[in-house]
Amino acid sequence: RKKFIIISKVIKVILPNILSISRIMLLVPIIMFFENGFFLLSTITFILASITDFLDGYIARKNNQTSDTGALLDLLSDKVFVSVLLIWMTFNFESLVILLSTILIVTREISISYLRLFILSRSGEIKDTKADSMGKFKTTLQMFSLGLLLLAPLLPELFYFIFLGLILFSALISWYSFVRYSKKWIV
Repeated sequence: RKKFIIISKVIKVILPNILSISRIMLLVPIIMFFENGFFLLSTITFILASITDFLDGYIARKNNQTSDTGALLDLLSDKVFVSVLLIWMTFNFESLVILLSTILIVTREISISYLRLFILSRSGEIKDTKADSMGKFKTTLQMFSLGLLLLAPLLPELFYFIFLGLILFSALISWYSFVRYSKKWIV
């Protein structure tokens, strides 16, 4: 019984970090399924990976196990997940809209990471670098758009163009959220 309690406590502590890391690891099956024509399976795997973005923070908060390491790992996982998918989609779909969206989103992610380092160097508090509501909306919109693009081969071409519009819109929202976030810190 004592071992079970100890194992349960350890799992509660490390589970959020495992979920964050799993988001990065799930990139491989998402891409492999898609490349082999299993578009629905690719999308389902993508949805599972996206759910880990919600679950890691929820579980950590619920168990009072939030940590600076976990918060940073979650941010890193989000950025790697979105950036890798966008770069891969740029080559896979051969779309100028996806290329432009990728450039906008990846440069925004690098820029926000640098800004967060700047903020951290000034305040010393990781909590000061947390995403605001617009940043969370941006992430949700990006995930939604990417998931829809994975479904595009299964749907009429009109949907593909709608999904391209959504990914471009998410890129513009990304920069809007960056400008809004940075105004709090740049004096």
